[in-house]
Parts: sequence; structure tokens; C-alpha cells
Amino acid sequence: MHPNEILNEWSERAAQAGQPMLLLYFYGEECSVCTTLFPKVADLVAQHFPAMRLQRIDAVTYKALAAQLRMMSIPGILVLAAGKEVFRANGLVALQELKEKIARYYQLLVD
Repeated sequence: MHPNEILNEWSERAAQAGQPMLLLYFYGEECSVCTTLFPKVADLVAQHFPAMRLQRIDAVTYKALAAQLRMMSIPGILVLAAGKEVFRANGLVALQELKEKIARYYQLLVD
């Protein structure tokens, strides 16, 4: 399946569940930054963006998918709003920047 088809399918499922935005978090079990960052990202989503779906993807297990989506390093974050990519980051991400990027689209789609 083509990466865009995968993203469209996931976005459609999230939208059907009342979640018009989707955050894909690519991680690796052996990645200490990944395990430290994820709870912070999860808290951010839960506290500020409750209508957003958060999906963890093991980039080691699903290496081909991560490569197709150009997630070349971990942690990786890909945010989709109404099925369109609106934010992408690899490596350490500033939570404030992530919050601001998500908020722009979240306000349009949810609030």
C-alpha cells in the first residue's frame, strides 16, 4: 500500500471516531529520547487536544513504513489535519512548538 493511502485510511478512521487530527509518533524501544519524549507528547495531546488521535508506531518493526513516510530518524512526529500533513519533525521536538503548530489547525477543525 502506498504511504498516502495508509495516511488517508488512518485519517479517515480517526475522523469517523470524531478525531479530525492525527499525530503519528515514530519510536524505537531502544531509543531513550523516544521513551522520554512520548509521555510528554501524550500529556500534551490529552490536555490540550482531546479530539486528536495519538498513534505510536514502532519504526524498527515497521521500518518500511517509516522509510516510505520519510521518517529517517527517531523519534519522529507526523501530524495530519483532515488527512493533510501539517507538521513533521525528527529527533528532539520542542513541545511548545508542537503545541503551537497543532493549535493552529485544531482551532479550525474542532473549536
